[in-house]
Amino acid sequence: MIEELVQEAGLLIVFLAGISYVAVGIYLLQTAARKNGGPSVFLGWALLCNGFSFGFSEIGFVASAEQFIEPLTFISRLWSAACSVLIALFAWKVFRRHSRWGGLAVGLSFALIAIGLTISALEGDWEGYAPLSSRGFWFEWAGGTAPFAWLSIESLREYLASRHRVSLGLIDPVISNRYFLIGFYAGLASMTYFIYIPMYIVYELHGVWSGWLDLSLGVVEVASVIALGIAFSTPPFYRRWIGASAASTPKT
Repeated sequence: MIEELVQEAGLLIVFLAGISYVAVGIYLLQTAARKNGGPSVFLGWALLCNGFSFGFSEIGFVASAEQFIEPLTFISRLWSAACSVLIALFAWKVFRRHSRWGGLAVGLSFALIAIGLTISALEGDWEGYAPLSSRGFWFEWAGGTAPFAWLSIESLREYLASRHRVSLGLIDPVISNRYFLIGFYAGLASMTYFIYIPMYIVYELHGVWSGWLDLSLGVVEVASVIALGIAFSTPPFYRRWIGASAASTPKT
């Protein structure tokens, strides 16, 4: 009984995460359009791609259309790949625009994912749920995880540097906190890739999805997209809280 409730809750929160990615992605694209573009375009499209990936990965199971699960899941992987590459582009353009290695990092991420998808296709592993037997899985996993880890490190590093400027009154505390929220989002997104490993192992061995892992994944996904939504559309109460926290920081 408890396991059934957990599975239903997991499915519900995963769908909520997918819808949230699309909603926040559209908001970011609209905001970028009003500001004549900018790096946030990459982030907006990344979230949209992530939302589309969720949709394609789940629709076959929800509709009980087993004959379409493999092609739909592979399309989902393509959308997920696009999301990761766009995240890498965002990290490059925001934090390492003038660095040659930033562009190389984007290319490496793309190459790893492409190699992984190609190997999986050649092996006949269209779903990508076989970490124990598929060599392509780990290439795709590494290429997909790295951009989020990179963005998290860059954002949190910038946040720590900006805290000193906040104490001197040289930067808006909300802007400083935005770096933290983006880093927090990217860190949680990286965590989801580590949740995928035991989730897929269970599925590969037993042909079932773990309700507890589904629920954990959904909670982490929703928390990450909430953090990102607050970063770019800061509610008044949060702005007041961040301002009050900055005001209580000793000047140095």
